[in-house]
Amino acid sequence: MLRYVTSLVLFLTTLIATAQEPAAIKVNDSLTLQKTYGLRIGLDAASLIRTAVDDNYTGFQAIADYRVNSRWYAAGEIGTENVDQFNERIDATASGSFLKLGADYNFYQNWLEMDNMIYAGMRVGYATYSQELTRYDYYQDNTYFPIPTNQVNEEFNGLNAVWLEFQLGIKVEVLTNLYLGLNVQVKRTVTQGQPERFTNLYIPGFGRTYDTSNIGVGYSYGISYRIPLYKK
Repeated sequence: MLRYVTSLVLFLTTLIATAQEPAAIKVNDSLTLQKTYGLRIGLDAASLIRTAVDDNYTGFQAIADYRVNSRWYAAGEIGTENVDQFNERIDATASGSFLKLGADYNFYQNWLEMDNMIYAGMRVGYATYSQELTRYDYYQDNTYFPIPTNQVNEEFNGLNAVWLEFQLGIKVEVLTNLYLGLNVQVKRTVTQGQPERFTNLYIPGFGRTYDTSNIGVGYSYGISYRIPLYKK
């Protein structure tokens, strides 16, 4: 009798062990690597460095994005700029604030726990600003006679502009949740408020403007930190 009980116990033990092996494999096969979701905020270092080295420029820009899914990020920038422009023809100052909102798409396929970006993004930009005209000279071809100078000291307030912006850039995680980023920008004005008697030379957030084109370019490089909220 004892021999039959012992044989039955050994049989059941073997059966249970065999039944458990596929289950363990299934659990291990179901493991997936989770990604961190959260708000990433930071500063544009380019505007801070230019403020430190250029006496005619003062600027500040905050950057942020939020991961919507594995590829798409809601993104935006907000800031202020003050630019003095002095040359042989005109002395003027542009100052104001701006906001850019849009989205980024990450093309980079990360390995394991990497969380970097190679992205393309679109923004809609809006700026409210003022232009101050201090002096301007009349243009003339004849250089034998002195060019008359007009001291104006007039300020034009309540101006605004709207533009579309395309960005191409990278973001690299150098420490856990700490990122360095770089991007280049191509912009096209949609509307812009013009001061009387002269055109905009600079629009905060958009950059330098040209009489012959509504296209502008720019760049940004900065540092940001992601506030981790959850993983999935």
